[in-house]
Amino acid sequence: MNIILIGYMGVGKTSLGKRLANRLEMEFVDTDQLIETREGCSIETIFANKGESYFRKLEQEVVNELRLKDNLLISTGGGMPCFNNLMGVLNDMGLTIYLKRSAKELANRLIKSKKKRPLVVNKNYNELVTFIDEMLIKRAPYYEAAQIVADRTMQTVTDLELQINDFKNK
Repeated sequence: MNIILIGYMGVGKTSLGKRLANRLEMEFVDTDQLIETREGCSIETIFANKGESYFRKLEQEVVNELRLKDNLLISTGGGMPCFNNLMGVLNDMGLTIYLKRSAKELANRLIKSKKKRPLVVNKNYNELVTFIDEMLIKRAPYYEAAQIVADRTMQTVTDLELQINDFKNK
């Protein structure tokens, strides 16, 4: 069985995913990192040079490849579930877990992040909170389709492991 972490950028899919994969003895795959490695450049550069539709096509290719594998813990890009019917595909691939946090908390995490994201560069804190809140509203139908919605209080490796075990035992 695969486990797929979804949620907005900066929520912690990669950092939490690596620890959870280690605990569960699963192979960790970050779809954005995989795309960057294959393309030889950053997501930001792909968007700037080839556009979002090209990037979304790359995401679809990665998902089609990963769906043939098992025992993966996959961290998706924040927008992946919202395009090309990929949320349905991700749900078919394994257990999807939506890591849910508030817009304010995500803004704080993005501003403090070592990874510079184009979204953060030209926005002050209040603008960023408003933007993230609007994006979360747009993406809610996709994110909320996950099999587990893990709010802020459930986002520890131990808590997620318990939720995964409960799901497996149903």
